[in-house]
Amino acid sequence: MTSGDGRTLRAVATRARVTQAATRLFLADGYGPTTITAVGRAAGVGVQTVYYSYPTKADILVGCLDHAVDGADRRDAQRDLADQAWVRAVVAEADPARRVFLHVRGFAELLGRAAGVQDLVRSAAPGDAVLRDAWERDETRRRAVHGLLVDALVADGSLRPGLEPLHAVDLLTLLLGPEPWNALVRRGGWSALAWARWAHGALLADLVPSRWEPGA
Repeated sequence: MTSGDGRTLRAVATRARVTQAATRLFLADGYGPTTITAVGRAAGVGVQTVYYSYPTKADILVGCLDHAVDGADRRDAQRDLADQAWVRAVVAEADPARRVFLHVRGFAELLGRAAGVQDLVRSAAPGDAVLRDAWERDETRRRAVHGLLVDALVADGSLRPGLEPLHAVDLLTLLLGPEPWNALVRRGGWSALAWARWAHGALLADLVPSRWEPGA
């Protein structure tokens, strides 16, 4: 390993430490009140190291979002949500009801990691161009994955007749977005399983009514 490789690995590890510490502080104390000094202290690094990793507090929050969704800063690993194993399983599944179930389960895992940070980014986005871009990018990526599910339902003729595919993507984006998860799970005390059952039933009724079994 070259010295350059070693520096790169140390930088990656530092960014991970900073975002882990920042995520805890942002979720506990709020994005606005949390200082970069507090982030550095919690991460066990100096303030200048934090600034070297992330020039602004908004950049730190974007890094928190990247780590929550993808497990790495976008500078360290270019990842596509569509390449994740659970997304490929959704597309490959032949049964429409199970296909929707796998999609809901995959998003339950994603939201369990990321919904709190997504909420912070969404709330702060209107006043900050960096966060606005990050929120739009995150939503675009989620919509693209929803589009793969809808395309599969269209391909085998199981999407509800008369429902436009774009509208189906809109429904998925709404129901499987961070807002319902935060309202029901993080603030309402629902279990992830209860949320998944609700989301699965609601989406079957909206997207694949022929496979909807109320009370199942």
